[in-house]
This record gives sequence, C-alpha cells and structure tokens, in this order.
Amino acid sequence: MTEASKTILVNTVKEWQKFATERDKFSAIAHEVADLARKCVFESIAFLKTQNIEAEAESPETMTIMKTAVHVDPLIEANFPNVKASVMMKCAGAARQIVINPNMTVSAGGTPVAYEALKKGIPASFEANAADFVRDAFLFIARTGGKEQAT
Repeated sequence: MTEASKTILVNTVKEWQKFATERDKFSAIAHEVADLARKCVFESIAFLKTQNIEAEAESPETMTIMKTAVHVDPLIEANFPNVKASVMMKCAGAARQIVINPNMTVSAGGTPVAYEALKKGIPASFEANAADFVRDAFLFIARTGGKEQAT
C-alpha cells in the first residue's frame, strides 16, 4: 500500500473518530436534557393532579394524562458526518421538540440557553415550555378522548 493510500485511509478514520465523539457527546447531552424536561413535565402533571384532573405522576418515567401516556425521549440523528440532537415530548396529538444546537445551546421556546447554564438551574422559559406541552396534551385529550384524528 502506498503512503498516499494510507494517508487517505488515516484521514478517513480521523473524520470517523471525530464524528463518533460528537455523536456520543450529543447523545449524552440529549439524555441529560430529556431528564430535565421529564422533571419539568412531571411537575406540571403533578400540579394538574392536585387540581382534580385525571393524571398519574408517580415518577418522571411513568406519567399519564387521562390514561394517555406521556413520552419525553432523546433523539439522535447521526448520519456521517452530521449529528443532530433533540428531545421529543409527545402525548396523544401534542408534541414539542427541544433542540440541542451545535453551539451547545438548548432551544426550548424562548431564548436559547447555554447547556452548562441549564445544568446549573432550569430557566423559567424551559419550565414554561413543559407546562405549555402539558396544557396542549391535556386539551387535545379533552377534545378528542386521546384519539388521533384523520387529517
């Protein structure tokens, strides 16, 4: 094998390693952001429950509104050489996405927040986004019984 061929392959491996590192980093961040979002959604559902709304919030991992499951899941789209990370919140027909930007900021409605700042304390806009999602889910279920409607 020639040196030129080896250089081509070595550079390809370096690009792959950079991609794999980014994928792992953004995957870990997406899981942490999902945990924070789950906590905020959990608090909103627990509040609904205190208002005599049929909701279950025994833990952030098992939440329901009117017997409809609430999901808060990290999403990683890793297609070489690009990595995109987000968190998807879904319940019945309601859905919201929290985007993790390449510059390490998190967009969850309102002004993007630096990931490091988010780890130190959850901003009001992040909590409001979760409350808006829970409201949307509750109203969707109240209107439709939780059934997706044909468009």
